Amino acid sequence: MTAVSSSELTSKLRSHGLHAPTGDDLRHDLWMGTTDPVLPTWAEACDRAGVPSDTTHPGLDDLSRIAAALVDMGGAAGLVGRSMGVRIATYRAIAARGSSGPAPAWDWARVALDTLLKGRAPRPERIAELLALDPFAPELRVELDQAASRVAQRLGAALGGVSIVLGSAQCLVGSYGGRGSWIAEAAGNPIEWSFCATSVRTKESFVVPDTHDSAVHRLNPTSVHDGVRAYAGAPLLTSAGEVLGNCCVIDLAPRDFTAEDVAVLETEAAAIVAELERRRDERLARAAEAEL
Repeated sequence: MTAVSSSELTSKLRSHGLHAPTGDDLRHDLWMGTTDPVLPTWAEACDRAGVPSDTTHPGLDDLSRIAAALVDMGGAAGLVGRSMGVRIATYRAIAARGSSGPAPAWDWARVALDTLLKGRAPRPERIAELLALDPFAPELRVELDQAASRVAQRLGAALGGVSIVLGSAQCLVGSYGGRGSWIAEAAGNPIEWSFCATSVRTKESFVVPDTHDSAVHRLNPTSVHDGVRAYAGAPLLTSAGEVLGNCCVIDLAPRDFTAEDVAVLETEAAAIVAELERRRDERLARAAEAEL
C-alpha cells in the first residue's frame, strides 16, 4: 500500500470529507465509549504499543499500534480500538487510491446524520451484549463470510456483509464481494457513512432502493465516489433486544427490494444471532462447570 505522507496527517480527504484520525480522536472515543478513566487506559495502550504516552501528535503508524493495543486489552476499550482501527485503515486505503476528487456539496441531511452518529454515546447494555456475544471471534469468520455470500447470491447483489456497528465505525465481520476495494481493505467504514447504523437506532430492517433519491444518503461519499446505489439490511437483534449490526447487501445499480428479499436478510440475521447466543451460552455453561 502507498504510504500516507506526514503532510496528509492533518489533512482531509477532499473526495470523502474524511479527516486523518488523531490522538485526540482516539482519546475522545475512549471517553465516549468506556467507563474507565481515559488517561490510564491511554497510557497503558501507549506502553503496550511502544509509543510515548505524552506524544502530542502521534502519526498514523503510532495511532494504529495504539488502537491494536486497545484491542488486545479487550473490554469496552477493545471495541474502541477496533473502531479506530477501521477509521485509520479507511483513511489510508482511500488516500492510497488518490483523494483529489471534489468534496461533496454541503447538505443538511448529511450534517444532521453526522452529528447524530458521532455524538451518540454507546449504551452500557449494548456494549455488554457485544462483549458477551463476541462476534469478532476469529473462529466465526468463515461462517459469517458464508452468511454474507448466501444473502448476496440469493438476492443477486454485488456485495454482502455482516456488520457490527461500533462508536465511530462499523466493522465487517463477514463479507462477500468488493475484492480490491478500499472497504474490503479497511474491513469496514466510518460510522458517518454507515447504512447499517440506522437499524441499530430503529431495530428494524432498512432499505435504500436508490441512494441518489435518498434525502440522507444522496451525498454519502460511498454513493458519490464509490458506486453504492442500493442497500438493504436486517438487524442482528439479540434476545435481550440489542442490535449488534446488520446482515446486509449492497448493489451498484438502483433496485427495488421486495418483501421476500428483506425476509431473506431477516432469516439470515436471526440465524447469525442464534449462533452467537448458542456459543455464548456454551461458554457460560463451561465456566459454571469449571467452578464446581
